[in-house]
Amino acid sequence: MKLNTVNLPKCENCAIRATALFGELETRHLDRARALRSSQVSYTAGEYLYYEGDIPTKAFTVYKGWVTLFKNLRNGDRQILRFALPGDFLCYKVGKNKQLDHSAIAVSDVTLCAFPIDRFREVISELPELAFALSSITETTIKRCHTALTTIASHPAETKVAYLLLSLFIREASLLNNPERIPFPITQEDIADALGLTPIHVNRVFQSLRKQGLILCKNRSLGIPDKAALAKVAKISLPELEQLMMGI
Repeated sequence: MKLNTVNLPKCENCAIRATALFGELETRHLDRARALRSSQVSYTAGEYLYYEGDIPTKAFTVYKGWVTLFKNLRNGDRQILRFALPGDFLCYKVGKNKQLDHSAIAVSDVTLCAFPIDRFREVISELPELAFALSSITETTIKRCHTALTTIASHPAETKVAYLLLSLFIREASLLNNPERIPFPITQEDIADALGLTPIHVNRVFQSLRKQGLILCKNRSLGIPDKAALAKVAKISLPELEQLMMGI
């Protein structure tokens, strides 16, 4: 882990601001909100950001990279809850139980903007717009999780994998000015743990999607030549998924 407290990026010029917590704030409030940020923290791939049971003192916005949020199950398996991408807000807890109910690990090199939670709570009482922004980003995250959950619960493996790949592609591509390929650091084992499948089953689905020309996955990158075609496999409207993933 590396800590940086100097020359931090300005929020008004931030490439991820539109999809992050401060995206809901008017420009006139940004200086006040930016003063909440104490540092940027960087982790290398494979490092833990925090563990289940920790009591966090800081909340984080993912500034760069991919993070896996997961729980270790009693039988020794791992259930991935979601993949956090740039703009996602992590670790902010309300209520009496301050312990985190999951762990988080960097699956690529990651940079986070850190906000001391005590200071964050103080400013919320003085800046109601920040509470609204927090509510909005939480609502967006819940909508994404609910939509993913209904897809995972009620459809076959090919639909599940197609949905996950397309949703992650849309989110990451929107931050990179819509390239033909995006960095894709997660593995087929990660996908299996996220969807309740076996790695062998995921591999078969990948082979099928490749043969159909629906995905290009090589050298830890992902390309989707025809998003509308993959959306049909994912059993969802492409415009609906784009709106959901980009928080529109």
